[in-house]
Amino acid sequence: MRIVIVEDEYMIAKRLKRFVETSFSEPNINIQVFDTLDDASDYLSESTIDVLFLDLNLNGHDGFDLLKQQVICSFHTIVVSANTDRAIEAFDIGILDFVSKPFTQERIQKAVNRLLSQDVRGNSQYLSYRKLGEIKWLPIDDVMYLKASGHYCEVITTSGNIILHDKNLDKLLQILPNTFERIHRSYAVINNAMCSIKSEEGSKYWLILKNGATLPIGRTRVKSLRNRLI
Repeated sequence: MRIVIVEDEYMIAKRLKRFVETSFSEPNINIQVFDTLDDASDYLSESTIDVLFLDLNLNGHDGFDLLKQQVICSFHTIVVSANTDRAIEAFDIGILDFVSKPFTQERIQKAVNRLLSQDVRGNSQYLSYRKLGEIKWLPIDDVMYLKASGHYCEVITTSGNIILHDKNLDKLLQILPNTFERIHRSYAVINNAMCSIKSEEGSKYWLILKNGATLPIGRTRVKSLRNRLI
């Protein structure tokens, strides 16, 4: 597990590092700690990590500047900050969790459990992505479905555009609201795009979307989808 902590107060950073180490059961934890946004940004531009623990006030600089650059990346971000008035804003753009200061070992453990769980859902209102070197923001309501694409995920919009996102399908679902439903190991669909279910010989099932698209349904998910569409 490769972890970055960005915190400008030495004692808080030391305490957070200790709590994070305790919260993971695996022995091979690599934690890098930075006290400036510039140093953290330089490291993240050259390194692959699994999770970022980020303060929002670093030597008078706004951690949102780094957050908005990094939420497009493949790793998750957990904000650790006293600025609780910005929690909703942070969740809206795709963080996994917001831990308020002062924090406890139990609260850090809860954040780590959320990171490791595939069953927890988020409340992002936007998906950020990079296009021609610029960071763009896509409202969640403009997403029709998601398709796994190796280590990435294809985001298909209501207008038919395809956006390749750096987060894979599992990680995207962790930050998206429960209005998205996993219908197959490779697909998730927003509820209001679903229309009907079609079956074929050989126990094959397909979900028909309102725009006419046809997506495969995993056998274990057919019953719950039928109940939703009744």
